[in-house]
Amino acid sequence: MITFKDIKGQIENLQKIGEGWRAVVYRGKFEGKDLSFKVAISDIHKHPIQKEGVILKEINKYSIGGTLRISGEDFIAYDYIEGKPLNEILNPDNYNHLISQLLNQAFLLDKLKIDKGEMHRPYTNVLVDKNLKIHLIDFERAKKTLYPQNILNIVQFITRGQTKTDQLLNLLKDYKKNQTEENFNKIKNYLNLK
Repeated sequence: MITFKDIKGQIENLQKIGEGWRAVVYRGKFEGKDLSFKVAISDIHKHPIQKEGVILKEINKYSIGGTLRISGEDFIAYDYIEGKPLNEILNPDNYNHLISQLLNQAFLLDKLKIDKGEMHRPYTNVLVDKNLKIHLIDFERAKKTLYPQNILNIVQFITRGQTKTDQLLNLLKDYKKNQTEENFNKIKNYLNLK
């Protein structure tokens, strides 16, 4: 399995664009493609990065996440996404459009039994491109589970600071028990999202 060091010299215009406590993210051109490279900071962080590559490979089939191009021993590389964090873009004019997309992708993840994690505060791990299309990034905390909570977490995010009605609480309870499209649509309708 290749390491980031193996290909680093072949990457053009390599620049650091982000850093977390497990990985550093770079942008650069490799074999003609504009890519993001997520590189483990140390050996103990290799596994979460490899796991993220496995999850990206699966969700890419449903047009979720950056398109995975390389999965290495200590890094993954996916198509660079030109966009701004959701919290910088979200406003009353685009709210319904963006939150509806976010819910749709969250529902797909629930159906795939993948809990993304951190969906209760999707500020910087959701990018919005110039066409107002959302892109979920940062799947290193994602995990397979029988009971994913993506929809429940998004609803928690969008209703923060509001009193949740009994009707909404019942809809969420129904969805938690049975994550069907019908129950999902009831939540969207309640929230006035198409």
